[in-house]
Amino acid sequence: MGPTRLRYTMIGFIVGVVIVYLEALPTGVRFAAPFYGAGLGLLIDNMIVRIKQKRGKDE
Repeated sequence: MGPTRLRYTMIGFIVGVVIVYLEALPTGVRFAAPFYGAGLGLLIDNMIVRIKQKRGKDE
């Protein structure tokens, strides 16, 4: 796992941990939030990599 991919995964996980402390959400969603956040971080990183690859091909 590259440093960028790990960075986005950890940022998503940390945001998910913060969401655990919100009382407005149902319990199941709150405790799964760190894993959802990590997955979203990986998706965002993948989109960024694809955009950079497309820009590199166009030039």
